[in-house]
Amino acid sequence: MTRMEIVYQGLPYSIAVSDPEGFRSEVLDSISSGTFRWLQVDRGEGQLEPINLLIGPGIGIAMGTPDGESQDTPSTPLMEGLDTSPLS
Repeated sequence: MTRMEIVYQGLPYSIAVSDPEGFRSEVLDSISSGTFRWLQVDRGEGQLEPINLLIGPGIGIAMGTPDGESQDTPSTPLMEGLDTSPLS
């Protein structure tokens, strides 16, 4: 399992996935089709709290793995700029 970092509406979350690229593709396909869905992620550090996020068209989300490069994670601090990836 790989822990992916999720930035949703400017706030940090995380999720454990077995295939990061497959997960990104699944989210992109869902958003591209105009479908809204719930995504269960974790909030916090140490003792994580599960939370559901609504994802869909027009809702800002970025994701990446902390141990590797990603094309869809912000390259500037969150409050200073916007991510221009297709998931935004």
